[in-house]
Amino acid sequence: MSTRQTFHVLGSLFCLFGFMSGSWFLWLFGGFFFFMTEFHRWWLSRLPRWIHVDWEAEMSRVMPGSPVKVTLRMTNRSWLPLPYTRIRFSLPEHVEVEGADEAKLGNKRMVVQLWLSLPRRRQIERSFTITPQRRGMVWLTEVQAEFIDLFADEDCSVNLPIAFSLLVYPLPLPIPPLAMGETEPIGRRLSRQRRQEDLTFLRGVRPYMPGDRMKHVDWKASAKTGALQTRQFEFTAHPEWRVAGHILPSFEPLMQRHNDETNERTISYLAAVAVLCRRQSLPYELLLNVKQRGKEFYHLPKSSGKAHHVHVMTQLARLHQYVPTQLSTVLRRLEQSQQREAVLVVSPRVDEAAYAAMRRLVRRGHTVVLLDVSGDHAVYRRIEPTQSGTGGLLRES
Repeated sequence: MSTRQTFHVLGSLFCLFGFMSGSWFLWLFGGFFFFMTEFHRWWLSRLPRWIHVDWEAEMSRVMPGSPVKVTLRMTNRSWLPLPYTRIRFSLPEHVEVEGADEAKLGNKRMVVQLWLSLPRRRQIERSFTITPQRRGMVWLTEVQAEFIDLFADEDCSVNLPIAFSLLVYPLPLPIPPLAMGETEPIGRRLSRQRRQEDLTFLRGVRPYMPGDRMKHVDWKASAKTGALQTRQFEFTAHPEWRVAGHILPSFEPLMQRHNDETNERTISYLAAVAVLCRRQSLPYELLLNVKQRGKEFYHLPKSSGKAHHVHVMTQLARLHQYVPTQLSTVLRRLEQSQQREAVLVVSPRVDEAAYAAMRRLVRRGHTVVLLDVSGDHAVYRRIEPTQSGTGGLLRES
């Protein structure tokens, strides 16, 4: 018999004796037992409002293997102390936890427990360290708090809401050096799409035309000729890349093969390409053969800079439960471009349809380079228009 049932029995007996004897004391004493059970029910219903849990991490975006210090703050707004409170939550199995009272692996989740003692009307803090080992999102929406019950023999657990997320970027794998000049579609030549003026080198002057910037007016030449003259600078060309990533299905039933490790390696090499473009301030466009918002592929417009790099790394980190499509579909999208560009294809396995699409791109004037990530080391392969099989080897790490 539980304590609640015992209180109900005692309260009923004292009320019965009070009714038979006419004693008000027995009536009040029996009502006290009923009052305790109702007070216990009211206390449990109000407990989530009195207890508040807040999390704070020193970093919100990290690389795999980076330790992150997490501070847990728990506030008790009630007038009753809560000794020996146990906080329980679960994290992905690849997350290592240090500084917790208990951390064990179960059902492919890391279950963490913290023991706290909450004084009345006070706030306490507890710090521990988590170390994620894989890319993805580490997030929590609620934690389970277990308290000592007022009757001390019943489970008293409350689910407390919480908002905590940690984004883990993919770890870039080493890639061989890529000679940008050999694979630029235009190199140091001019193109109408990339015609820009380099203010470092002056190549002459010309008569002023409406719309010219006043800071480019050569006042000495204007004084000699008696008419406004505008400086002319040397033209320059900036290489722009299109990076196409090939993601395989998670499971291929015909071959009875799982591709999770292969896709993780491909995503890591895509992150390495993004880091390379970021270091060289190279504008690039990212395309992935996964369905995104009703489209047959994911497309990130061409840009450069820190914001673009963060966007790319975030998308690669959140790439889970995807629906892949054919790589040739993405490459056909590139055939519609009217300007010559450099295309870098990152793929662990390329079929004949994809090779045919890459050869068509080469015949249209594009430069196509295949980053083969099927082996332990990535290899660059240059695609030629006369090839019928694999591409020619450019450079191997």
